[in-house]
Parts: sequence; structure tokens; C-alpha cells
Amino acid sequence: MKLNPASFNKHLKHMGQRILWRQSFACPCIQEHSGAASPACPLCKGKGRMWNAPTEGFAGVTQQVVNPSFQDFGAMEQGDMSLSIGSDSILYGMGRFDRVTLLNSTDVFSRTLVRGNNDNLADLTAESITRVFWRNTAGTAVVEGGIPAVSSTGVLTWVAGEPAAGVQYSITGRRFSEYFAYDALPSNRNEHMGLTLPRKVKIRLFDLYGR
Repeated sequence: MKLNPASFNKHLKHMGQRILWRQSFACPCIQEHSGAASPACPLCKGKGRMWNAPTEGFAGVTQQVVNPSFQDFGAMEQGDMSLSIGSDSILYGMGRFDRVTLLNSTDVFSRTLVRGNNDNLADLTAESITRVFWRNTAGTAVVEGGIPAVSSTGVLTWVAGEPAAGVQYSITGRRFSEYFAYDALPSNRNEHMGLTLPRKVKIRLFDLYGR
């Protein structure tokens, strides 16, 4: 019996999910001897990694961990996921520290921002905003704000109910779930002398490098 890459690819297209992929690159600012990134680097902002613009592809989800566990290949944390990537998917070239955003999966986010200072959601892909509020001048009551629109670059725009400049406010909504490829793999399936069978990649649901 010989496994058929085209049949695997067809199956993964049928049962897979739409995914945005951002490839990771080491920043040139990393110090030769220490391996540390420059905190003042304007390119990576001290993270030591850079990501290119997202491109859309697809992959099959073969495992999602709800509870932490320990398996043969190591610890699995809550939210870990395994992808099976067909050879005809653009994600077939994925590697360590790459970012993936699942366009068929969302989770809740809630954070505090300051109007006119850091109020931008460029670090996530928002599906919707459900609530905005802040404290009144005396700090004794809640002021409900309007729901802003979010641009493709994360800029927030209000039609009504906008917080005043300098006001610290809470914003809550749903975002498309973002993962990092945290393992040194992908794992190639090398049967039949290296036939291009689907690759397996482990991804983890947390912000590996912060905002």
C-alpha cells in the first residue's frame, strides 16, 4: 500500500479550518554573544522576532487539549492544538515561533487602554467589540461608552460614546484565536522515501512575545 498525498490534501480541505499565517524571523538586532535582543530596536521592539504580513491558508485540526496532560512527547497545556497541514497549503512551510490565527475560532479578550495613548488593537484580530466603559470623574460609578469600529490595523473609531482623551477605559470583545508554533518541529512524515504527506505542527494558545 502506498499513501496518497493528493487524497490527504483533499480530505484536509474538506474538514479543515481557515487560518492566517505569519512567518517568524529572527531580528538582526540580536546580540552575537548573549543572544538577547536590543530593547531599543524599532523593528522588533525588543522581542528578538519579527513577523511578516499574514497570508490565508488552511489546515486540519487533529487535537485540542482542554485539560493539561503529559504525553509521550512532553507536557500539553490547556489550549494546545495539533494541526495537520497538507502539502498544497501555504502553511506547509510553517516553522518555530510562527503565529497562526484561526478564522473559524474565537475567544474573549478584555483589556484596559488609554484614549489617545495606547488604544489600538493591532496585536489581535478582533471579531467584535461587546462593551466599553470607564469610571466617572469621581471614580464612584461606571460610564458606559459606545461600541467602536476596528480597522484592519487595529485603530478604534467611535461614532458616539467615545471616551475623552486621556481617559483609561475597559474594552471587551471577541477575537479570532491566535496561537504560536512553539515546538522545534513541524514533524515530517517521511514514508515512501520522503513523499509530501501532511505535516504535523503543535501550536499553543498564548501570546509568546507579549504585545
